[in-house]
Amino acid sequence: MYKHLSLVLIFIFLSISYGNQKLYRFPKDVFSLDQYSVETNASRDEVELLSFIETTMEIHLIPGLSISIVKGGNIVWEKHFGYANINENILVNENTMFILSSASKTVTAAALMHLFQQNLFILNDNINDYLPFEVSHPDYPEVPITFKMLLSHTSGIKDNWNFMPFYDGDSPLELNYYLNQYFTPNGEFYDSDLNFTEYNPGTSFSYSNIGAALIGLLTEEISGQPFNEYCIENFFEPLGMDDAHWFLSEIGNLNQVASPHQLANGSIDSLTMLENYGYSDYPAGQLRTTSNSLAKFMSVFINNGMHNGIEILNPETIELIKTVHYPNAASDQGLIWYYKNLNGETLFGHSGSDLGSVTEMFTLFSNNLGIVLLSNSRNHEGMAQIENAVFNYAMETDFIPSGDLNSDDAINDEDFDLLVNLILTEQYFYTSDLNRDNRLDILDLLELIEIITT
Repeated sequence: MYKHLSLVLIFIFLSISYGNQKLYRFPKDVFSLDQYSVETNASRDEVELLSFIETTMEIHLIPGLSISIVKGGNIVWEKHFGYANINENILVNENTMFILSSASKTVTAAALMHLFQQNLFILNDNINDYLPFEVSHPDYPEVPITFKMLLSHTSGIKDNWNFMPFYDGDSPLELNYYLNQYFTPNGEFYDSDLNFTEYNPGTSFSYSNIGAALIGLLTEEISGQPFNEYCIENFFEPLGMDDAHWFLSEIGNLNQVASPHQLANGSIDSLTMLENYGYSDYPAGQLRTTSNSLAKFMSVFINNGMHNGIEILNPETIELIKTVHYPNAASDQGLIWYYKNLNGETLFGHSGSDLGSVTEMFTLFSNNLGIVLLSNSRNHEGMAQIENAVFNYAMETDFIPSGDLNSDDAINDEDFDLLVNLILTEQYFYTSDLNRDNRLDILDLLELIEIITT
């Protein structure tokens, strides 16, 4: 350890001496990346992958992107591209938070299921037994809407986009008030025709952001805590997701938030930056975090509910989330999470799409593999191509644990000595660039010391 500190002090000396208005938002999740043409080469090495991603971003006008790959529950690869803010030339880095859009629902569902595993409700319970107001389908008032229906998008609740605005910044409406006005007859946002489907609850799939918002409110009512605080206490803190926030008001430095971007005036060759926004049904899509933090959350599902020896969700809860409960309504739908096919493999997770946002978080349980992609523009075709390339790379690559620079299955002084020599001889290898800033320097040494000593 003294050897490490001495060398670090030398590098510090060398570094000092020689260093150089209110709008209406678009419906979410009305697309499938599978419908777009995708790159079909089986695999590519890392240099080719990085070049492919950068070229695809340029062609498809994707300003910023963060990617994380998880294998065996560990984050084994991470990279950041482009700009979080094109107006101020703020680059995307490991601290950049993206709005997750509908991928946020995975956290919302996990929060409610965390209460389920405490035996505070059962999935077939009537949600009205837990809400401060009644939710009833006007055409089928005798049919109770259950937790399982909400979590499977079969509740008969429909998104009425006339009453689902987004705002510059956080919504001024409280979740309880907003949903009360949406579901209560004579409420400000109530419409018996447009707020509900024509189908009997429990019989037909209809994707519902409002239903997901109700999941958030149920979490509040059952736990006795604000929804965002329940997520912090039971997920973000134990997982080390310090940069996960449901509200912009919770974020100290908004320069760390990727701004949404869209095509400027319909142009195909220029982008305009939008203000960061919020909406009243916020548990359906408003979580902001980094790809690294979302990958930590995803790893809980790869590790059967565990993270660093701590049980976040129990295995029975994970299995319930993975189960298709209404196969006649939707054969690919678990509890909020869902299945999709990519290159002949069945993945499990959730995507997101909103104004200036496309996100992907999917796992392949048979390979203990997961990928996270977060972007700040709404270009589905470009993201489909990148997702396919990253998935192929992850499938074909044997990842070395971060810090094992000499690939001997141990992280120790030999790796430290190797990194020092690489820096002194000005050689660059990506696997040695531990902080992923495209250079080898003292910051990588400090990163390696932290890995060795923890």
